[in-house]
Amino acid sequence: MTYKPLFLIGLAFPLFSCGGNKQAEQPEEAEARVLEYPVTISFDKGIETEREVLLSEIAKEVKIVPLETRPECLVAKVNRGMIQMVDHNLFIPCSEGLLQFTDDGKFVRSVAKRGQGPGEYNMIRHIAVSDRLKQVYLMDHGKVHSYSLDGTFLKESQIPFCWQFTLLGDSIYAGYIYNNTGQKKDRLILVDQKGDTLKSFPQYDQFTIESGLNYYLWGRYDRYVYSYKDEACCKEYYNDTVFTITPEELQPRYILELGKYKIPKERRFELLEGNWQAYSEPARAYLRPDFLETSQWVFLPYATWDVTNKDERPQLAMYNKKTGECYKVKDGQIRNDMQGGVSFYPAVRVADDVLLYYWEASELLELAESIPAIRQNEQLKKLKDDDNPVVMLVTLK
Repeated sequence: MTYKPLFLIGLAFPLFSCGGNKQAEQPEEAEARVLEYPVTISFDKGIETEREVLLSEIAKEVKIVPLETRPECLVAKVNRGMIQMVDHNLFIPCSEGLLQFTDDGKFVRSVAKRGQGPGEYNMIRHIAVSDRLKQVYLMDHGKVHSYSLDGTFLKESQIPFCWQFTLLGDSIYAGYIYNNTGQKKDRLILVDQKGDTLKSFPQYDQFTIESGLNYYLWGRYDRYVYSYKDEACCKEYYNDTVFTITPEELQPRYILELGKYKIPKERRFELLEGNWQAYSEPARAYLRPDFLETSQWVFLPYATWDVTNKDERPQLAMYNKKTGECYKVKDGQIRNDMQGGVSFYPAVRVADDVLLYYWEASELLELAESIPAIRQNEQLKKLKDDDNPVVMLVTLK
């Protein structure tokens, strides 16, 4: 696979990629271990040990799925970190709307369209889902629209401006506020479906940007708040601690020990006011892990903070919740010994135990030149460069 970092002046979007010598311990062989929060993950020590990981060791099902290509469901400019799944339904927000596909790639419907009427939106800022309630939620400017899985618009709720959001219980939205100015008052707010703010958690990370300009630095798959089973959680990239969000407090859930890989505050892109020359080379010494929590594993896709380095190939670490082990995955990819031949990189978690990787059709066809097994997939034999994207869905054991 090839991975292409993209960046703009003042804005940066590193494109995180894809798969490890000693075999990873089989889940069924691992001794059960009761987690007591907060759990400490020694990331800095863990990545000193490298293991090859086979997909069959962690997965019970693999699907390589081309999304159906029709004029009414053309997929473009996807925010890949937003993709979510409920039952067998994939919800993909893109420039064309919030599109619903089955997990076999069949187009179901456009859940919402742009406009001013009931259930219509001006911009898809973020989406969330409730697996228990079988609903999908779309955050627009200052409001959240709720829909059932059959596309029925259910209600509209007010919400203050947020960067991302997730569900806390059945009726509370947990909104995350990105501190791009260094002076934001709140980091998280809890809002009920009437639009009333129930609780706010103050921003701890204050700093001053002398020019007064706003600078952003984020990855294509970034997710600052997520739902896991019946809990809402928050993970920030400048903070070592992942929190469980409750109506009363933020409870430490995981502590990532980054050690020498933690970027110092004075070396941050925002504090250097977008000066790439001063930022990029020193940033290569520090690592920026994502955080994908599943029932047995925490997947930690990571790259350096030097998002301008086009030659860098992002890596992968895994933490076994049963054994407490953390290690680097060989070659940064999970070797696929199940279906399709292409190695797997867990770019986004779309449900509690379902992981996804996403290709443009042209990218996968280019990859198929070196991995002919890709073309042996019946669904991919007629794939064309301008077809809709292809997703790889991995359901874990």
